[in-house]
Amino acid sequence: MAQRPTTRRPLIGVTAGTGRMMSGAWEGHEAVTLTAHYVRAIREAGARAVIIAPQDEWTDEEVQDLDGLVLTGGTDLDPALLGEAPRETDMAADPARDAFETALYRAARRTGVPVLGVCRGLQLVVVAEGGDLHRHLPVDLPAHPLTGIVPTPVTAEVDADSDTALAVGTRAEVTAFHHQGVREVPSSLRVVARHASGLPLAVEAVAGSPVIAVQWHPELESGHGPGEGLFAALVTALRTAGRSAAPSALV
Repeated sequence: MAQRPTTRRPLIGVTAGTGRMMSGAWEGHEAVTLTAHYVRAIREAGARAVIIAPQDEWTDEEVQDLDGLVLTGGTDLDPALLGEAPRETDMAADPARDAFETALYRAARRTGVPVLGVCRGLQLVVVAEGGDLHRHLPVDLPAHPLTGIVPTPVTAEVDADSDTALAVGTRAEVTAFHHQGVREVPSSLRVVARHASGLPLAVEAVAGSPVIAVQWHPELESGHGPGEGLFAALVTALRTAGRSAAPSALV
């Protein structure tokens, strides 16, 4: 009997935060929060979004049920992860989310699951790999124009020999809003895009399964800009390389 073609779409895990319901019968109750932009962008790339809220750690076997992982934007990382004290400029930390997503990322690296990090997701990747962050760009890097949480168009200069360039080109106009950013990049990652101020805007894994992490919000540009290329690149990576790539030694 001829084998029927599969109709299974790639399953992309998408991390979410938590917050309080603001109105209605469930006002005040805790909710899982994620903008619908991510779900739309993943669907348009030909995959299915699997929303993952902070919870007990997933096992490697459970993570392997996913075809890819997106670490989404959100609040600042807990400064304790950097060995530093809180500042007045910090956004409220969410240590439970930090711990859960760090463990999820490390499991993905161990098991060869491709990863796309977005804004906070980029910062989590860098810190999980042993890097460091600028805590407040207006003070640490005044030449960088992003001084708050208002969406700002910026230009990313992208290395031609990178997966990011294959997705968005070597010069991309992107949408960013953040007040923290990458300061030190560990040897397991390489910077593949920068802003004119020198701030890294994208990193990729040097070895192991594909990791692309960007300091902008490609989900906002899905369907009509660089975002479409990045989410499509994730799906392409997991279809072509995916599990055939050697897993990372990161534990």
